Amino acid sequence: MESEPTNTATTNPLPESLSSSSVSNQCVVPPPVVAAPAAPQPASVVTIPVPVVNNEGTFAYVTVKGSLHDRSCQVFGLNDTELHALSKRFENGIKPVVNGVMISCPPMIMMNTLAQLSYKVVCSSGEAEICWTMQREI
Repeated sequence: MESEPTNTATTNPLPESLSSSSVSNQCVVPPPVVAAPAAPQPASVVTIPVPVVNNEGTFAYVTVKGSLHDRSCQVFGLNDTELHALSKRFENGIKPVVNGVMISCPPMIMMNTLAQLSYKVVCSSGEAEICWTMQREI
């Protein structure tokens, strides 16, 4: 049986071509570390999740503008048929304004009247003078 010669000397982790015995006064420089490019940071981007709304129909919108302390209000977005129906109900109390009509009745009565025409309030805004947005399905 032949046995292989064992080397009892300390093993050098460097290859022989780079070991200190074969290289004199040379430095081994490791390759530069290349980092992965950083992802671009969005500048002030806010993502707001929006629920999926079942959009089965088409809607008509009107806005009622007025104060709870006033005896008149303005209505914007009525079509001719709705305007004709309101003019029968409020005979002499309708006056044209820019993009709408002024009606001589409190806004709560107007919203109840529009509710009879299948409108419902979807949002409101304001304090002293309030705008109610109403919608109905066409």
